[in-house]
Order: sequence, then structure tokens, then C-alpha cells
Amino acid sequence: MSCHHSLLTLPREVRDEIYTLLLDSSNVPPSSPGETGLRYKEAVEDVVFSNRKIFYPPPTIWKGPTSALLQCNRQLRHEIVDFTVNTYQNKGGKCELDVMLKGCMLWPTWTKLVHSVAKMEHLEVKLRLFDVKRGRGLFWGDGGPGLTFVVFFRLLNRLVHHGPRFLYNEQENQSLKIQTLTLNVLPGYGEVLGPDDRRSKDQEDPGAKRKERLKQEYKRIYQHICSSVSQVVGEGLLSEKIQTLKVCYGDKVAVYNTDGITPNTSPSDEWKEWGFVWGVDERMKVEKIDSTAI
Repeated sequence: MSCHHSLLTLPREVRDEIYTLLLDSSNVPPSSPGETGLRYKEAVEDVVFSNRKIFYPPPTIWKGPTSALLQCNRQLRHEIVDFTVNTYQNKGGKCELDVMLKGCMLWPTWTKLVHSVAKMEHLEVKLRLFDVKRGRGLFWGDGGPGLTFVVFFRLLNRLVHHGPRFLYNEQENQSLKIQTLTLNVLPGYGEVLGPDDRRSKDQEDPGAKRKERLKQEYKRIYQHICSSVSQVVGEGLLSEKIQTLKVCYGDKVAVYNTDGITPNTSPSDEWKEWGFVWGVDERMKVEKIDSTAI
């Protein structure tokens, strides 16, 4: 006699284990900005610096690994929503965001995102830097934050005020609270191991020397990112949004805590001149674009 088995014939505790595996699964990010394919960029251009752009992932990445099961039947939908709320939304969830940076352009990709989460216990952001030797001066400015940090701050603003979708939607817009955000500064693929284009081939181990120079550049970039983060935390902009923010590079870790800092809803006039905007932006519109052509 044949025996028909389905997901609903399994014990509830087994189904919960399956839901856990689904929610803990990760997406593989693009290896480089040239591999991102179709993206969405802001239709409202930066009137001061038009080269500062963010290329957002398509909506399909926002649905989460359980989106297909949510559409199967009412029982599965009820179980998954109940499991997600009790396990992740009420207790906080760990999420991962990959961000590729080249010049003043960002390509964010969620590699692990809990469905409909309104708060995160831990968010790990991997900031992968590409073409550092050409854009290293963009990390620090003439007495102010570098242009690259300004566009990264814009992405952070979209996240905490618009939610994981980044883009404003009146019906779906939700603010996000993060207990700990860890920003890992990493080299992009091929950044360290590439050939040294400033030394002749007959010189001894040019690749190792270029690698050492790039390490020093990354240390300087890390220091400037820490300086900019410290100023943002001191302004009170992250208070009641992000409790603890860590900036990491190799074995170096800088920790910033917002406890005890009075919340602020607007950057200083000086920071506004550098293009900093904080809060919900109802002007946010997007348009499709093939970012591989950038």
C-alpha cells in the first residue's frame, strides 16, 4: 500500500526545524559590481554630486526564503508567520547585508534577511571596497566627511527609516531598530592580489609590495570611517535606532554606543552642506537600470 507524505504530515516540531533552516539560509552576493545585473537606482538625483548613487536589489530579494511556502495554503502561512514572529521579530534576528562600494557608488545585497522583521538583534554589514587606489581620496574631505561615507550614510538612513526595502512606500514603510550593527571593512575581489602596475616586472615580488601598500590604504580608510561614524553617533542621529555600532578591519575593532546620547532628528547645518539627510524621505522614487553598464 502506498503512503503519501507531505510537509503537513510531519510533526510540528520537525516543521519548525525546517522553518529554522529556511530562515537561516543565505544568498550568495555578486562577486563584483559588474556582476549585479538589473538594479534600481534613485530617480531623485543628488543635485550636488551626481556621481553618488545607490543601486538597490530587485524586489524579489526582499520576499525571503519562506515566500513560496507562504503562498501554499492557510495553515502553512499561519505557522510560518507565527514562527517568524515568535522566533525572530519578538526576540530579534541576525541578518547579513553585503555592500559593494566603488567610488561614490554602492550596490547593497541582502544575503540573509528575516521575513518582515521590524528589529534586528545583530546586523552584519560587509563593506567590500573596489578600485581603492582610484577612489581612496573620496573617504575623507576638506574638513568634512568623505563623499563615499555620505552615500553610505544615505543607505543607512534608508534602512532605519524605510526598513529593509530601503525605498519609501507609504503602505509598507516601517522603521527599523538594530541592537548591534557590525561594519566589516573588506577588500573587494582581486583588490589585494592584483599585479603592481607601478613597478617593472623585473623587480622582486612586486605583488607583495602592492599588497602591503593596499593594506596601508585600508588602514587609513578604516580610520576615516571610524572618525565619521564617531561624529554621526555624537550628533545623536543613531540614538534609539542603533544601540551599538562596531567598525572592524582585520583585528582592529572600534565600538560606539548610543546609550545616554540625546536623540537628534536632523544633522547639523555643516553636515547638511555635505549632503547629509536624516529621516523618512517621501520623495524616494526608483527606476530600473542595468548597473553592469556603470
